[in-house]
Amino acid sequence: MTLATDIYAIISKIEKLHFEDPKVYDYWDDLAQVLSADEKATIQFLSRSEDKEIIDHICSVFDDVAYNLNSHEFILCIESLQTKFPDLLLAPMIEAAREAINQDEDES
Repeated sequence: MTLATDIYAIISKIEKLHFEDPKVYDYWDDLAQVLSADEKATIQFLSRSEDKEIIDHICSVFDDVAYNLNSHEFILCIESLQTKFPDLLLAPMIEAAREAINQDEDES
């Protein structure tokens, strides 16, 4: 399976749930794991994405992915998504991702 296939499958499961269903958190964990597995593939997927709704789902785990990857390239990538999709409220998620990297560096 490809990264995109995995992401779409998880998001499809999330969309079938009520937004207050606690199972959503399990799927967010799955999404963070999939996005953290291969930094290059994740950045490539996000950079090429034209689907605002997919980005809206993924942004919920930006901080977890940033912490796992500890990558400034990932931060630059998600910052570019704010420019690409200005109507999405990504700034708080991007800031949380930045803080997650700083937290990881502080713990080192």
